[in-house]
Amino acid sequence: MSPERLTRVIKIVVGVLGAMFLALSAAGLYLYRLTLTLPDLETGPESVRPAETSVVYAADGSVIAEWHGEQDRKVVPLADVPVALRDAVVAIEDVRFYEHNGVDARAVVRAAWASAGEAGGRRGGSTITRQLVKLLFAGGERTPGRKVREALLAYQLETKADKDRVLETYLNVVYFGGGSYGVESAAQSYFGKHVSDLTLPESAMLAGLIGAPARYDPRQDPEAARRRRDLVLRRMRDAGAIGEAERREAESAPLDVVAPVDPREVAPHFVEWVKRQLMEEIGADAVYEGGLRVHTTLDPVLQAAAERAARASLPSPQDPEVALVCLEHRTGRVLSMVGGRDYESDRFNLAVQGRRQPGSAFKPFVLVTALEQGVRPDDVFASTPCSIRVRDGVWNVQNYENAGTAGRMTLRAATNRSVNAVYARLVMRVGPEKVVETARRMGIASPLEPNPAIALGGLSKGVSPLEMASAYGTIAAAGMLAPPHGITEVTDPKGKRLYAGGGDPSRAVPADVAVKASLMLHEVVESGTGTEAKLEEWAAGKTGTTQSHRDAWFVGYAGELVTAVWVGYREAQVDMTDVRGIKVTGGTFPARIWKSYMTRALEEQRAPAASSMEKPPRDGDAVLVRICASGMALANKRCSEALEMYLEPTLVPDRVCERH
Repeated sequence: MSPERLTRVIKIVVGVLGAMFLALSAAGLYLYRLTLTLPDLETGPESVRPAETSVVYAADGSVIAEWHGEQDRKVVPLADVPVALRDAVVAIEDVRFYEHNGVDARAVVRAAWASAGEAGGRRGGSTITRQLVKLLFAGGERTPGRKVREALLAYQLETKADKDRVLETYLNVVYFGGGSYGVESAAQSYFGKHVSDLTLPESAMLAGLIGAPARYDPRQDPEAARRRRDLVLRRMRDAGAIGEAERREAESAPLDVVAPVDPREVAPHFVEWVKRQLMEEIGADAVYEGGLRVHTTLDPVLQAAAERAARASLPSPQDPEVALVCLEHRTGRVLSMVGGRDYESDRFNLAVQGRRQPGSAFKPFVLVTALEQGVRPDDVFASTPCSIRVRDGVWNVQNYENAGTAGRMTLRAATNRSVNAVYARLVMRVGPEKVVETARRMGIASPLEPNPAIALGGLSKGVSPLEMASAYGTIAAAGMLAPPHGITEVTDPKGKRLYAGGGDPSRAVPADVAVKASLMLHEVVESGTGTEAKLEEWAAGKTGTTQSHRDAWFVGYAGELVTAVWVGYREAQVDMTDVRGIKVTGGTFPARIWKSYMTRALEEQRAPAASSMEKPPRDGDAVLVRICASGMALANKRCSEALEMYLEPTLVPDRVCERH
């Protein structure tokens, strides 16, 4: 060989080797970069953070809602997945799953050979690992390099995680149709049970859905679903996962697919209120995709009672709507909530978002302010209509339906009959600024202006039923304000606490003032404007009606519960002067709804196993507010008078009555 030819050969060889080196280097660099994008599956499916459905629980542990984005998914460990389901998925999707390293060359050749022929019944060449890579990392683009990229990623994935971790993650992210992602969601959707309870034929049917969920949908085409299930069973037999007898028995089983569950939530207004709070606290992504376990205060039995009470009194779509909130006044736990007739119509919660004028239901804040300043229940005021000079002119105050014509009456009587003129004079005496301060301490968070009209519920923005229930609860709890809340605890899927609701009660009103106010509000129910709310047991409350009967309220308490009821039209400024033949006031529909609900709620509270919620111990102050429930005050007026003079927090009811 001549030197010139040898030189050319050497140059060609060097060039080829250089090109191969560069090609291999580029492939290696590409592969290295791909590995940097791979998460570590060694800690389970949570490490890749697939979107997981959040579950909302009532106080009794029942599920009241599920929140998810586009994918409804509940992640479960592989140990909870029956062996039959694992074997079924492997048999139909990747029979050599435990033999290859992420890429099954034999399956690829077999699939290509089948595709080139004319016979049907071909098997795919994609492994479970490659499918998982496609679901999690590779995206859905259809490019010439996609399959190569998937293969490289699949190979690398199996070098970083064992087979069980790969299968576990796959079973939790793959789509089964019907909006269900993952085996747990699919088991609940199609069979109404947890994945751990699935039978062999049920497992085979679910495994058969993976390849083409729409084609084999058991609800749309049961026969196609059955054929697919039987194919999976044959593949399981061929793979040695089951015997022939098991296959025949499973093939004879009916599909037994359950009907789709109505996605409507229990207590939708309450659930939405809770959701909004959590979105503010921990973000929308966590709420919809974080697999949260949200434990709430809702009592399903009391919620059903609230909905029945509202619906029974005003059932027609042409009737005014009802908002109702009930909470435990010592703890602030919201037990039931009705925010209108139909949440789906406009998704507006009248119980929380609906701020309306409270009318005379706001008078207890003036009353508490006056009692704090030393005004006594039997102090006498002029009760005739009056004109009061205020900063912006003259405030003309009229009484409702000739109340107060006697000319003078006690504060006790004026509260009982809801006399406007007395309360107008009272607010000028104590100062509207002080009333605003009192309302704030007691739990009113809506904007308040120190206008004298505040005494009659003339507010700039209005208040919500939730606020009113909480504020009246301060009186019921002997002056202690417990922050109202609907969430007790939120955890992640592993049980780590992310959020806790509620808070410790705080002193808002002196105990003796709360007791005096409570006894006066009790008389409103016994013989005043709130007699329609009278119960067989001790109760207290106040009515409220606004101008032209556009808003009507009853807020009151009995036992451990305080409930606010509002009646009105969603559009706000609509007169209720003729609803079912009557003018709507706080003493009509609101008081009747309150009584209907509270009668049932108190029965439930008294039942031995009525509620899973803990009852806090009664302190000395709080017992005084409950004293009349025992009948002592009703049977002994001197006992009631003694309570009004109560100033020593350590006294207990029996001692008070024994002294008088």
